[in-house]
Amino acid sequence: MAKQAIISENVEITQNVGKSRGVPIGDYRNFLYQAIGKDFVDSMDYTGFQKWLFSHTGKTLKEVADEHNRDYTATSVDELLSENRFGAISQPDKEFIIAFDKAIGELGYDCENIITSGLTWSKFMIVYGKTGTKSRPCAARIFMKEDGTVTLRLFLNKVNKHRQYIESTPAHIKDAFIFTGGDCKSCNSACAPGKGYTIDGQAMQKCNHSTFYFKSPSVDKLPDYLGLLLKFFPVKK
Repeated sequence: MAKQAIISENVEITQNVGKSRGVPIGDYRNFLYQAIGKDFVDSMDYTGFQKWLFSHTGKTLKEVADEHNRDYTATSVDELLSENRFGAISQPDKEFIIAFDKAIGELGYDCENIITSGLTWSKFMIVYGKTGTKSRPCAARIFMKEDGTVTLRLFLNKVNKHRQYIESTPAHIKDAFIFTGGDCKSCNSACAPGKGYTIDGQAMQKCNHSTFYFKSPSVDKLPDYLGLLLKFFPVKK
C-alpha cells in the first residue's frame, strides 16, 4: 500500500533542514510515492533520492511529478535556466553561466546538466566535477541566491606555484587572493596548517578547506577566469 501523502502538490522543494525550517525528506518521499510511483522512488537509496530531489530545488512537487510522468529531462544548462524557478536570475548572469558551462566543459569538467540545492550557501548551486571520473573532483561551483545574486567559487591549491601569474591578473581576479591583515580570521587548530602563500610580498593564509570566491562574474571577465583555471587545471594533451 502506498504511504499517505501529508503535503500539498504546491509545496516547493527546498533544502531539508528540519521541520522548523523545511520539509523533511520523508514527507517529499511519501508524496512522490503516490504522484510518480513507489517503484521509481524505491529504486534510489537515501543519498540517491536526496540528490535527485535537490536537483529539482525551486520546483513545486506538482511540476516534478508532471515532468516525470511525461519523461522530461533537461538536456543543457541553457534549457534548465529557462525554467520558472530561475526567474530571479538576470539575463546577463544567465549568459555568463551558459558561457562558463561551455568553456569549462572544454577543460574537461561538467555539471551533468544538474542545478541542485545550494544547501547552506545559496538557493541553487551548480557543481563542476571532472568529466568521466567516478569521484568527480570539483574545480568550480556557481551559487545563485534567492535575490538572484550569482557567485563563482573556484577550488584552488598550491597557490604559490602560480604566484607570479596571479600578481599580474586584473583586480577582479587578484583581489580574491588577498586578505587584509594576512591570516584568515576564522582559522583554528582544526584548519591548520591551511593554505599559505605570498602575494606582492605579503604573507596570506586561508583555512585548509577554504576556496576562492568571485562575486558578480560576467561574460567579459570569462577569459580571466579561464586563464586562472588553466593554470591550476591544465588540460592534458
